[in-house]
Amino acid sequence: MPSPDTDQRLAQQQAIYGISLSERFGVIMAAYGLSQRSLARVLGLSAPMLSQLINAQRIKIGNPAVYERLVMLEERQDEADLTQVLSEVEASEPVLTTHASRARQARLLMPDAGALPVADPAVPLGGLATAEQFRATAQAARATGAADLADVLDRAAALHG
Repeated sequence: MPSPDTDQRLAQQQAIYGISLSERFGVIMAAYGLSQRSLARVLGLSAPMLSQLINAQRIKIGNPAVYERLVMLEERQDEADLTQVLSEVEASEPVLTTHASRARQARLLMPDAGALPVADPAVPLGGLATAEQFRATAQAARATGAADLADVLDRAAALHG
């Protein structure tokens, strides 16, 4: 049974990553058929460090490149040649921005959002309002001179209407 400290660290991992790192790494190890040692090598961290993250002895991944490699593995786990994916990810020298992975930034279009760019702020607004509410708010924004905001709200209305 985990200690209260471990439970607290697991909760912190879930707050940061959405799920515990144990679950997140577990999905990747299962998808690619990797041991902890092999996953650590591909990610570019030591096996003991990976173990500490899995067991919530450490809360977060400190190296942005390691986190980016994890995201790359997650994004590519449905590809046909997983051995090639592992080789490419291990050899990569990723750069992670504060908002999105390079892999996500490289996508020009969202598959389910027509021709809107990935970075379009209208896309994540989906569940916040109805199309009618977005349009009314856009009209109010336009009336106060916030044309750019109004445009985003209009796109959100079109996407989520």
